[in-house]
Amino acid sequence: MRRSVLEPWIRARTGCGSREELDRWQLERLRQVLDRAKECSPFYREHLRAVRSEDVSNRADLEGIPFTTAEQLRAGPQSWLCCPASQVERIVTLKTSGTAGAPKRVFFAQEDQERTVDFFAHGMGELVSPGDRVLILMPGQQPGSVGDLLEKSLARMGVQAVQGGPVADIRAGYDLLRTSGCGCAVGIPVQVLGLAEYGAQLPPKQRARVKSVLLSADAAHPALIRRVGELLDCQVFNHFGMTEMGFGVAVECSAHQGCHIRENDILVEVIDPSTGESLPDGQPGELVFTTLDPRAMPFIRYRTGDMGTLLPGACPCGSFVRRMLPWGGRLVGGGRLWALDGVLLACPGVVDYALEEGTLTLYGVIPPEPENIHRALAEAGIPVPERIRTRTIAGFSGTGMQKRSL
Repeated sequence: MRRSVLEPWIRARTGCGSREELDRWQLERLRQVLDRAKECSPFYREHLRAVRSEDVSNRADLEGIPFTTAEQLRAGPQSWLCCPASQVERIVTLKTSGTAGAPKRVFFAQEDQERTVDFFAHGMGELVSPGDRVLILMPGQQPGSVGDLLEKSLARMGVQAVQGGPVADIRAGYDLLRTSGCGCAVGIPVQVLGLAEYGAQLPPKQRARVKSVLLSADAAHPALIRRVGELLDCQVFNHFGMTEMGFGVAVECSAHQGCHIRENDILVEVIDPSTGESLPDGQPGELVFTTLDPRAMPFIRYRTGDMGTLLPGACPCGSFVRRMLPWGGRLVGGGRLWALDGVLLACPGVVDYALEEGTLTLYGVIPPEPENIHRALAEAGIPVPERIRTRTIAGFSGTGMQKRSL
């Protein structure tokens, strides 16, 4: 088993050859970010008024730095800027799902996007080699979009990209996967699961042949990852990304024991979502991110609303680069959504679901059997909804994370 491909990249960018050296490097870079943010950003000048960078000497001192939140970002994104507006290369607007609230706006300078391309160019080395072809089932039409940045990174590797876009039509998406000659696909978890379920209904000679899949843009439960791997008969890698962090945060290595973090650019913490206190490695909580080398818009102790765990110890691959296990939930019901994922997405035929007002709706390429779902929920000790119904799914709407209801 080879080490994570991120380790030599992070060594080269930081000059660090051990966990201890990288921890010290991150703290020094954090102090620099604090000073620059206070100097250049009107928001941070006030927000960090009581913070002195010289007081941050270890990870425990991070608790003295106030959190930033999505609500603060919505209230005045321009005030977060640390560069002239003329240096902003791309602005991404993230609408608030289900409310009439102001959208989040995230600003990127050319240097910020270059760092993401650089991360993708190294992280994809876990899946592909020069001469391969990759089908990108992500938004890629706009310059600076995640699909566009991924295509640029693959070109640097000598890998050809085929832009397919999100899977609006499962049959058409699978036909493209089969005929494109791509040995690797990158897509949104439930959308890739939909393709895999569709292919499993076809005669063996009509099925796509892929060697690897990267799941991204939404948290993928291990149950979903296992089913995709079994149905497509390929290796499945997990990636965690977030628009505010430049789309790329962490990617699995061949050990498949958590995602190695892009630690030369991002510092990750896990906190108790109720108290805000830092949690030790191995305990699940809310993920908090700090960008360590932003040109346009720093994010300092940014509360993501996503749940996850920082894994203790070194990876079985031998790398000292810290790992995280994103486990979704968006803090919904204390992780209830993640528990449901673990049961429902393990059931044959289920591609997606919604639970609203006591009714569980299951979606599948072929409608799943309600009796099997009822039994699986009961065996897992999860209360069975009053009503279970099934629906056929032919495609997906939207271009990002699947927004399930509870």
